[in-house]
Amino acid sequence: MQTGPEARGIARYRMLFEHPHVPALLGWGIVARLPLGMTALTLILVVRAGGAGYGEAGLVAAAYSLAVAVGAPYAGRRVDRRGAAPVLRLRLVAFPALLCLVALGGELDAPVVLVSLAAAAAGLALPPVSSALRSIWPRVLGDDAVRTAYALEAALQEVIFVGGPLLVAVLAVVSPLLAVLGAAAATLVGTLMFVRLPPVRAAGPAEEHHGSRLGALSSPGVRTIALLALFLGLAFGSVEIAAPAFAELEGNRALAGLALAGFAAGSLAGGLAAGLRPSSDDRRRLLVGAAVLVAALVLPLLAGSLATLTALFFVAGVPIAPIVGSAYGLIGRVAAPGSVAEAFAWFGTAVSTGFAGGSVAGGWLVDQHGWRSSVLLGVGFAGAGAAFLAARRATLAGTARPVR
Repeated sequence: MQTGPEARGIARYRMLFEHPHVPALLGWGIVARLPLGMTALTLILVVRAGGAGYGEAGLVAAAYSLAVAVGAPYAGRRVDRRGAAPVLRLRLVAFPALLCLVALGGELDAPVVLVSLAAAAAGLALPPVSSALRSIWPRVLGDDAVRTAYALEAALQEVIFVGGPLLVAVLAVVSPLLAVLGAAAATLVGTLMFVRLPPVRAAGPAEEHHGSRLGALSSPGVRTIALLALFLGLAFGSVEIAAPAFAELEGNRALAGLALAGFAAGSLAGGLAAGLRPSSDDRRRLLVGAAVLVAALVLPLLAGSLATLTALFFVAGVPIAPIVGSAYGLIGRVAAPGSVAEAFAWFGTAVSTGFAGGSVAGGWLVDQHGWRSSVLLGVGFAGAGAAFLAARRATLAGTARPVR
């Protein structure tokens, strides 16, 4: 499917959604991935409700998050080797079951080590819906429409990370256990319906495989994008930790959610705008976007109130989804044959790892020097990422072959 050279603006989205499978792929893909924005918070709540302290609850959530980051590339590699449907079918049962086991352990005040091990097992079993979907788009759409799909998906990811915590808040009012069951149900139902879609069932193993032990990282281009993603995660973690610190100075730390929602809304708006007129040169858009992000992340430093911080966070978030959408387009072209799903998984792992590190470093700076120092650190990380990308831009040209 091609959107056509004449398609502009909203017409691009209209033509994209005319494809019989696009609405279902996007819709069920979001439902299946809602737990990405729910699970860590639900684990903290259910373990805390069982009588454990926040330190123990944080350990359980950290075990889960670390396992997700470590396990995602392996899960992506399994999609490349076996096809999307077999991998997803197994995990759509295993993940909810293990998540319920964690909830049961929390409710019964089981030893934190056992609960953490169960949480780690759940993280390793998370269905790789993101990497599967991104590897499927080129099989379903033509080159022009794929760019629109990547931009749209990058924008709609914000629904997961805004809607997920909101759903937890609603369910946890009744019971923290209900919030965990909600995350498990979203995975089960969303992934089951996603797997039933014809493009997912038809996505068999890659026709060509590579022999490198590095897997997807055998491609210099994938290594470039993964390291850029690490810098982005470091920047986002550093900047976002400043929001609650600023809100606390304003008298209500809980209102930091408004600024962070503004950050997500800006990314959503930027991604939707990028999808209206995708670039034919993803490398150029990525380079420009990375440079613009550095300047955009300076803006929160100008905040004098929570309202202005929220507005400035919105503007700072605008380049994010276009950057991510361009990175997706490049990954599909520079990944070694037979490693596309794994390559997409490395992008998410790198962002998550960087975000955790940025949050820790930024939190320390907030304690020592105030919230602006954490924002400045994020600007520095973003600048380092942009410089690194510029230096390595040649690796993003053409199609990669694996290093043997």
